[in-house]
Amino acid sequence: MKKGILGFIAAACVMISGCGSVGSHSVLPSSSPVEERQKLTILHIDAEKKGFQEFIRQAEEKLNMEITVEKCPDNSDNRQAKISTILASGDKTVDLISVNDEMISEFKNKGYLVPLEEDVMTEETRKGFPQKYLESICEADGHIYSVPFLMDVMMFWVNQEFLNQAGLDEIKDMDDIYTLQKSITDPDKFAYGDAWENTYIYNSIGEFVNFWGGDYMDWMNPQTQEAVRSMKKMLEDGITSPVQLVDQYEQMEEKFIRGKYGCIFMYTGALSTFRDANVYGKNKIHMAYLPQFREKATNIATWQYVLNNASEHKEAAVKFLQYAASYEGCVDYAKLVKSYPARLDVIEKEDINLEEIDMVREYLQEYTLNARPLCENSIEAISNMGTLFQEYVLGQCEDESLFEQAQKCIETYYK
Repeated sequence: MKKGILGFIAAACVMISGCGSVGSHSVLPSSSPVEERQKLTILHIDAEKKGFQEFIRQAEEKLNMEITVEKCPDNSDNRQAKISTILASGDKTVDLISVNDEMISEFKNKGYLVPLEEDVMTEETRKGFPQKYLESICEADGHIYSVPFLMDVMMFWVNQEFLNQAGLDEIKDMDDIYTLQKSITDPDKFAYGDAWENTYIYNSIGEFVNFWGGDYMDWMNPQTQEAVRSMKKMLEDGITSPVQLVDQYEQMEEKFIRGKYGCIFMYTGALSTFRDANVYGKNKIHMAYLPQFREKATNIATWQYVLNNASEHKEAAVKFLQYAASYEGCVDYAKLVKSYPARLDVIEKEDINLEEIDMVREYLQEYTLNARPLCENSIEAISNMGTLFQEYVLGQCEDESLFEQAQKCIETYYK
């Protein structure tokens, strides 16, 4: 009897041991290798901004990717030189680069960039973006070379204190700008401010040509000529300052902040500058509707991603770009970075808590959105055109001479 009991216990122990062995195998980690995270390096203008860093961390999690972000130089000339060197030299260390309109206009024709229409900017994805802008800025020879991620809209900004002094609720047209000037007694203050330095003035020329219904590419067009004459007349009538002939946007914004100008045209990106200077608000500096001109139109610009043709991580780069171009990616960008995304459908439909979002939506709905007049050799082209304009407003050449020389400039750089 004891032998039977002992035999039963021994058998049971073997069974328990066997069960334990099976159980231990069932809880061991899988022997299959863990998926290695793809790596990606991005050279970006906003690398040091907290919101953008949060966006990248979220992208890493969603895409199972390790992303290194390097900072672009702040100075535009240094930034252009650095990016040009990376692309022209076949540098493989940077995969994606953030560029502005001027840079993509130059680089898209040189073979530096990977076309994106098949895997990223598909026909369906492109529907969310401003179509004419994509065609003008991002495309070349039937290919699309960039993914816009940040939208900048040229807005009309007013200093409400100037309006109150002039007894105006708003500036409805050019007559109101002249009324504004009549109420100003300080010789160092002006109703309208601008940046007419020779490499910046093309922004304003393009904007005024839009207002008058002209065509920047056609300087024989009567509306184009009328637009430029109106700019010269503002200077002659003392509505704006001759000092702005040496000013770029930084100087214009600084003078606007110091209360030197009653109104300016400037992009949405200036909002943070005015807010940080503690001059932003409905009773101070704020966005307003465009004055009534012949046409309801304004310029837009974007920052964009481009894929370096020399990249050794193209698969990871495409994966990131698909996310950045998607509706979801643009919503994430807007909410984390607190900037207007480049997709119109996200701005129009999504509940995004961004300052002045309602005004921006009004602009997108009410005004025709135009790209700025850029070309492969944009810096040289706009500098030459700017010099011609400066000579004209300073009385160094007559109307017909300007129009003829400007048209030659167009034919040299844009045709």
